Amino acid sequence: MPEANQHTDQQKRYVMMMADALILAGALWAAVALRYGDVYKDVMAFWWLFPVASIVGVLSFAKLGLYRAIVRYIGPSSMLPVIQGVTLATVTVSMVAYVTGAESFPRSAPMIYWFMSIMMIGGGRLVVRAYFYGLFNNYLQREPVAIYGAGDSGAQLAITLLNGTEYMPVAFIDDDRALRRNTIHGIRVYDAGHLDRLVNEFGVRRILLAIPSATPEQRGRILSHLSELPIQISTVPDIRELIAGKADVAQIEEIDISDLLGRDMVPPDEELLRLSIEGKSVLVTGAGGTIGSELCRKILQADPRRLVLYDNSEFSLYSLEQELLESGIETELVFLLGSVLNKVHLAKVMDDFSVQTVYHAAAYKHVPMVERNIIEGVRNNVLGTWYVAQAVRASHAERLVLISTDKAVRASSVMGASKRLAELIIQAFATLGTDTRYCMVRFGNVLGSSGSILPLFTRQIEQGGPVTITHKDADRFFMMTSEAAELVIQAGAMAAGGELFVLDMGEPVRIYDFAEKMIHLHGKRLGKPTEVDHPEDFIDVVYTGLRPGEKLREELIIGQQVTGTQHAKIMKAKEDHLDFETIDTICTRLKQACEGDDYLNVKQILEQVVPEYSLNDETVDPILKIEQSKRDNVTPFKS
Repeated sequence: MPEANQHTDQQKRYVMMMADALILAGALWAAVALRYGDVYKDVMAFWWLFPVASIVGVLSFAKLGLYRAIVRYIGPSSMLPVIQGVTLATVTVSMVAYVTGAESFPRSAPMIYWFMSIMMIGGGRLVVRAYFYGLFNNYLQREPVAIYGAGDSGAQLAITLLNGTEYMPVAFIDDDRALRRNTIHGIRVYDAGHLDRLVNEFGVRRILLAIPSATPEQRGRILSHLSELPIQISTVPDIRELIAGKADVAQIEEIDISDLLGRDMVPPDEELLRLSIEGKSVLVTGAGGTIGSELCRKILQADPRRLVLYDNSEFSLYSLEQELLESGIETELVFLLGSVLNKVHLAKVMDDFSVQTVYHAAAYKHVPMVERNIIEGVRNNVLGTWYVAQAVRASHAERLVLISTDKAVRASSVMGASKRLAELIIQAFATLGTDTRYCMVRFGNVLGSSGSILPLFTRQIEQGGPVTITHKDADRFFMMTSEAAELVIQAGAMAAGGELFVLDMGEPVRIYDFAEKMIHLHGKRLGKPTEVDHPEDFIDVVYTGLRPGEKLREELIIGQQVTGTQHAKIMKAKEDHLDFETIDTICTRLKQACEGDDYLNVKQILEQVVPEYSLNDETVDPILKIEQSKRDNVTPFKS
């Protein structure tokens, strides 16, 4: 097959050489005819000049590599060998005419011949190229796009797209004032203020980001501006990957919505990442969850001796097992199904695998779900933490890091109150004077986690809406999962015992604004589909109201006692805590209340221990509703 293709290419070159030979001879004839105004006048008197023009021109073109260029990819730069070859042929014809004494050959003919040959040889190729793409465009209807970034990556992307069949670049967008109004590959450079014009005049519905060297903060600022219009945003690979040959500029991907956060990443401290992991046996509870699984990935990069992955979800653990085993990890991996409520199993795991560092990520985190399942939420989040801390203390492990949440601050939900009590448990164990370093890391929402707004909004937009929001003024703290995991590991490494670390989440994000930007970045407009001519282009937003236990706004710190650490994104908060005896008594009472399914007692204990938490009169827990109705002789559900 390759030999057949090579033979075909040679045939094409011979055809082009013959065509050029005829064109060169014809151009010389036309030059003489234009000079004399007669097609046949005295042409035979210098007939030998015609083969000279053809032979010299074609040989020059061949030597200059013109016949190695593929016509459909030819560009203005290919005109140089045409000009050089035609110039050599023109000079040769003039010299031969002078030496052979062709007195009837017009002196002005060579200049006319030079101009006509360039137009016919070079221009003809450009016309063929334009016709070729025009023919395909009629069938393929290439999508008009604008390229954001008129640098090297943008220029390279434009060439690729011009030679492709899917996208037609119609404009560059760049913030560099020096580039504005210039053209690159025939495409004009505009500033971002002309976005409306590009949408209306050129029909642009997609912008390709060609700014691979931009920082997350710069990308966030650009995306925030672009998201004001209903334009889809795509991106190209990092310039370093392009240079290294690891990626192709044509590998266009949809923009990561998380870039809207615009968080400027602080490079991790490699020493902190490895301090409590490298060469050690590490346990992650809740390993199959969003944070737990990302912790496992980051931990493996720090070369632990062993990683024990502990989770009660068979599917989550299996999925993570397949991912890690397929990646060729050489570290010893132990995948264990188990619950943090099983004290005996936890103790055996700690001892049998000589665990030195524990990251406790196992918890129920969905506020409305825990509000409807009070007993199980408290049992898992509070008693589970109590049992893990006991197992760590008994095994003399080096370090325990609790993953906490901003919902523990001035808790308004069972979930938040349970996590605040979990923090108090860890602080109490830290007062016992053991060699184990106990600490907590508190942060807000991570984008992409199960139950978070990112997958929810994405699914709703793809289904045509509406996008559901609890309240127009609701806001939340957000962070990338990978960044959160790295910061948790670094914070844990700084622990001396009992610290409550708080991650810098930046400014809170208004959920409505985030939803609007997501709608725009999917190429849609915000509005009611029933009130417009093209409903498929519009996505509506519906307000559902705050659910039980939810806040309008979240906080990260109780009080103002906050100090910095050696890491710019990690703070240390000083908050009230309880002594170990008090915590032990509280956990014992909670354990008895949970075992007796005493819902009211569980909620009352939470209210007593977590002063910020207030007991709601109206419960949504279906079992507690029945218990209350029995007490009040009211039927909560119709049979």
